[in-house]
Amino acid sequence: MTPTTSPYVGADVAKDTIAFCGPTAAIIPNEPAALRAYLDALPPAAHLVCEATGRHHHRLHQGCAAAGRPLTVLNPARVRDFARSLGRLEKTDTIDGAVLRRFGHERHPAPTPLPSPERQALLDLLMVRTALVADLSDCRRRDHLLAPAARRELRVLARVLQTRQRALERRLDAWLEAAPAPWRDRVQTLCLVLGVSTLSALQLLAYLPELGTCNRRQIAKLAGLAPLPWDSGTLHGVRCIQHGRAPARRVLYQCAVVAARWNDALRPGYLRLRARGKPAKLAYVAVARRLLIYLNALLRPASAPLA
Repeated sequence: MTPTTSPYVGADVAKDTIAFCGPTAAIIPNEPAALRAYLDALPPAAHLVCEATGRHHHRLHQGCAAAGRPLTVLNPARVRDFARSLGRLEKTDTIDGAVLRRFGHERHPAPTPLPSPERQALLDLLMVRTALVADLSDCRRRDHLLAPAARRELRVLARVLQTRQRALERRLDAWLEAAPAPWRDRVQTLCLVLGVSTLSALQLLAYLPELGTCNRRQIAKLAGLAPLPWDSGTLHGVRCIQHGRAPARRVLYQCAVVAARWNDALRPGYLRLRARGKPAKLAYVAVARRLLIYLNALLRPASAPLA
């Protein structure tokens, strides 16, 4: 059981409410004023723990930063696996808050830094662009299914989406011009590698802020590009990639498709895998992993050559 003196406070965040489990259990509105009042009433040593929710936990994160309270934002899958290990198969806001508190007490996770305003603005713009690209792709897939009159209407919508996409990409260019010098330097460094465009570099820095601070194994695992073993006794299963950050992995895969054709350092490895009968997708994933490891080394103080 979690001791009553534990400094950790579990916070199960929803769109409209947050259920806290700690010295003071409460369910409060997910609003800045209510959060401020609750955080001010907590003991000085309180350390909050919540799950990543996409965007709903941002108010809590900002409120904790303003109040000087440490907050750890956890991967929801990791918390659910922890709950199953405790035999907690049921799920309610109160139970989730208690599980989060116990996770903090037993694992002592490090606080999660608040994203910088520049990175948050970049993530917002990229989220809108992703939605526009998805809608435009849907229009193109449906084009051949429709009668001529409906197809004309769909193509008008597609042209509108293309216009908005171009306008948004101009806003991304403006964001980069106004960004602090370290952001511009990192983007320029990544763009030195054939296969990485300015837009790809911005996406990688937004989705993988740890780039340049991890070793090669850590960064590959973060992006979900590390082949994970599946062995037990005499069983030697097929190693495959899984988990990780899907948005970053998609960007790296797109860069790998270009690099496998035009990058003289990466193309031979792609061709060797294809010559051995490996599927194209597997070869592109291998190129993406190698590209990521090099980009990670490129942003570290002591850059490593592309081997």
